[in-house]
Formats: sequence, structure tokens, C-alpha cells
Amino acid sequence: MIRLHINPTFQALLQANNLSSYSQIMQTSSGTIIEDDCSRDVRCLDLDGQKLYLKRCRREKLSSALESYSLGKLAHSKPYKEMLQFRYLAQRHFAVAEVVAAGEELNYGMPLKGFIMTREVPGQDLALVYRAADKDTRHCIMSDFGSLLGRLHNFGFYGSTRLKDIFIDGDPCKSPTLTLIDRETRSPYPRPVRQNKVLNRLLLNVYRQAKQGEIFSSSEWESFAENYCRALGEHLSIDAKALLIAILGKLDQPGKAYLQK
Repeated sequence: MIRLHINPTFQALLQANNLSSYSQIMQTSSGTIIEDDCSRDVRCLDLDGQKLYLKRCRREKLSSALESYSLGKLAHSKPYKEMLQFRYLAQRHFAVAEVVAAGEELNYGMPLKGFIMTREVPGQDLALVYRAADKDTRHCIMSDFGSLLGRLHNFGFYGSTRLKDIFIDGDPCKSPTLTLIDRETRSPYPRPVRQNKVLNRLLLNVYRQAKQGEIFSSSEWESFAENYCRALGEHLSIDAKALLIAILGKLDQPGKAYLQK
């Protein structure tokens, strides 16, 4: 069984470039290879002057499908779940990458492989902008990052979010647009919002970021915590100072440099 979604805005463009069916998109060798391994590949396509990004997953885990069915949800491939989460986020007024097309192949309800194609997002990789920024600009970036994560968690979207998953368009200190470009997740659906769940997921996200090399200073985490808490709804009362203490405690690991000096 094949599931295929094509954004009507891009239907003619894909047809003109022989990319209007699931098999055509999964088999194309066009474009510039950005990433390629045994499980997936990522390509940049230039179609009639429009830059698109194609991510294809070559195999899916059976355990992921079984987890979805145990929760009473349809099982989907990673790329298709990413498309669904982009859709849910856009409905809640988050800036997200525009999906051109997404598809997946299933056998007896079990996803085998799939793809997602998105349009190029204006701006720059937020992780790269942060690294090149001065002290004041880094605080602006962490403030906006905190606000974005607070909004995500307030709506029940707890998936890992790193600076490199975001593009920034505009001056970092003058209300820039932050666009989510990568939402690989176990579940594309919003989850129940509970205070202990929000805090636990945030601390897990913080720790994963540090392990992957996104290291910030204590004062930058303070800017993050203040704006994260401010972005949460009234039903969630997390104190910014208490949150900062929890974050710094999570990152204070013996023998690990998880905080900038």
C-alpha cells in the first residue's frame, strides 16, 4: 500500500520534472547529495529555479509501528510523521518548512520506507549564527530559543529541538522569524500537557543538546529559562530561577564540559 500527499501548489512543478508519483520520487538520483547512508539519504533538488530538499528513509523499525498501534494510532514512516507534525504545528501558527510532498510504503499496515520533500526555508542555520555571534547576540538567540521551546511544550510537542533544527531570518535581536526545519519524532501528535511532563522533557532535551555539542553558558541558560517560562500557559507555573537551577544541575556532570565557561 502506498500513501502519497502532494501539495497542490507544487503539483505542476513535480509533474514537469517527472516527480509526481511515489516510485518516481523514491527512485530519483537527481540533485546534490547532502547525506547518504544505508538507512536514508538527503538530497537538494533544483527544479526550475526552486530549491527543494528530499529526505528518504530506506527502512523502518517494526517496534515503532507496534508502539503506534498500541496507542491506537496509525503507524507511519519517519518522513510521513514529520509531515504530519509540520501540519499540526502550522495549524497552531508555528513557522515550519513548507511540505512539497510526502509518501510512504506499507505492508499489512507496517511502514517499510518513505520520503518527505520540503521547500527551501529563507534564512540561516541558527546553530551557525549562534557560533558566529557576539555575547549580546547570543543572549538574544537563547531568549528566542527559550520562547520557541516554551510554545512547543505548551502545545504538547516535546520532540527534541536543537538550534540546528531551526532557521533564523532577520536580525537575532529584532524579532526574527524562527522556522522549524526538522521534526523527526516518534509521535507526530500533540501529547497531554502536564507540568512534570513538561519539565522532564525539557531537561532531557537540554541534556541531549549538550551531548551533541550544543554548549551554552550559565547566563545564556538564564535568558533561555526566563523566556521559556514566560511562553508557557497560565496552567503551567514553572519558576524561571528554579528551572535554571534544574538545568545547570542536569548539565553539571563529572568530567563533562556541558557548560561554557
